[in-house]
Amino acid sequence: MSPNKIVITGIIASGKSALADIIRKKGHVVISADEVNRELLEKDGANYQAIKASGAFDEAFDGETLDKKKLGGIIFADKEKRLLLNELTHPNILAEIDRQVAGANVENVFIEMPLYFEVRDDFDADRVILVVADREVQIKRLMERDKIDYDYALSKIQSQKDLNFMKENSDIIIDNSHGFDKLEEEVDKLLSRGDF
Repeated sequence: MSPNKIVITGIIASGKSALADIIRKKGHVVISADEVNRELLEKDGANYQAIKASGAFDEAFDGETLDKKKLGGIIFADKEKRLLLNELTHPNILAEIDRQVAGANVENVFIEMPLYFEVRDDFDADRVILVVADREVQIKRLMERDKIDYDYALSKIQSQKDLNFMKENSDIIIDNSHGFDKLEEEVDKLLSRGDF
């Protein structure tokens, strides 16, 4: 029998990775979509090849090397290019995640997937956990994590899908505005109740 696919998603800088780390630490299988994409962006990877072949992101390449920071700047500044990049890369990411899920011999596999709501029509999740945080907490975390200024952090946050839509289409919502210890307490409660 195939494992249940439990997606961990959320707004940017909400603490999805922190939640995934806690769940992993408690012995569960966690697949990171970002890690899968990182591997697919390696020079021989399917996403590297797709981006290179498209010709739409030539300014992100230095010779044969893909500059991921430049690529990030391009897609946050240009919605059309962001949509194109998603079209090129998401099918490969989802196929690899499905392959890894199929190979896992456990009841539940957790998948950390920041862009779940952009791909949900193509990815059959059994449950969705949404991680949220206060706007100012998000901005502060994003500025620290990415070494960017307030305005760039705010523009990254505003480029995301509508939060109300995310909440309406999630099974569990976890507020991670209060730090790692509180988040771990919340996970322990949910695990002890069998919520996931």
